[in-house]
Amino acid sequence: MSKYRNRPKGDYIKEAKWQDLYRLTEQWQSNLEFQLYEIEFLERLIDNYFVKLLLHENLDELRELQRDLYEGKNQSEKIMNRINIHLRRILNILDGPSKLGGFAFRDEHEQLEDDVSEFIKNQRVVRFTVFKMSKEVLESEKPKFFWKYN
Repeated sequence: MSKYRNRPKGDYIKEAKWQDLYRLTEQWQSNLEFQLYEIEFLERLIDNYFVKLLLHENLDELRELQRDLYEGKNQSEKIMNRINIHLRRILNILDGPSKLGGFAFRDEHEQLEDDVSEFIKNQRVVRFTVFKMSKEVLESEKPKFFWKYN
């Protein structure tokens, strides 16, 4: 899998304007909001098909998957809090002189990006697992209606 990065390679974070870092951070925020909706959808999918999934999967695997989704939700909320704090700090820097060291803040920005990247990479694995399990269940069901294309 490729790495999830929204910035060009090299020393972009060290050289970028504060406005660009702010926009980049807003993009992370938007992506994490989507990830949170996706986790909630996957939880509902497992809840709705839990009994049928038990016929195809091991109970321990399903419980582990539910735990992974729960942990993913908690982790996304923690990262979202960090992003909100980070956005406020960038706004403070943009509004006036800051007591924050620019290099230390940019290092923090890079670490936050790495955390977002790692979170999204982990969620891809969980999403793939849920979809794979669900596909088997859905394929075993016979459709109630046949859709006709006109």
